[in-house]
Amino acid sequence: MKEILNEVLSKINWQSTLKSVTDKGAEKIAASAVGATLFDLGTVFALLILLEVIDIYTACVYQSSLLWRKMYDPNIVERYGNLISYTRWIWNAHHWKFIESRILKDGFWSKTVVYFLLICTGQAIDTILSIRHAPQIALTLFCGVMACTEGLSICENLDNSGVKIAGDLRGLLNKKKEQIK
Repeated sequence: MKEILNEVLSKINWQSTLKSVTDKGAEKIAASAVGATLFDLGTVFALLILLEVIDIYTACVYQSSLLWRKMYDPNIVERYGNLISYTRWIWNAHHWKFIESRILKDGFWSKTVVYFLLICTGQAIDTILSIRHAPQIALTLFCGVMACTEGLSICENLDNSGVKIAGDLRGLLNKKKEQIK
């Protein structure tokens, strides 16, 4: 192995390699900064979309739990009603129009566009603030509020479905959201 590495390293022209790395250094740094920023913004956007999908799932679970409550005796709901049972009944809730997929789709796309616009706006505000050497807080503020809002909606859906721990988490998230504001 050592011989292979020595042979490979001996064939490298170190002067031309260093020259090509340092050639157009400012352009490479700028391109790297733009690429890293776009990757970060894309990651934040993708995670907000993930929260949005979880919110839709929990909204469907809540609607399914409503169907359960209408179909079964309260004792059965108390004993057997849980997240897994409600998840299995999402199709039934959709069939009986407790879940309107058209409304969910329109809401998803609308919220996705709003999140995209707010992320772009927050980044633009932060860029303007950085030019003026002011603290950059807009994107963090926007993303924090959007994430907490989605988290609150998820906890609210689960709490309304009967998942008890979600109510406690909802209170904690609400306090955190108020601290951000």
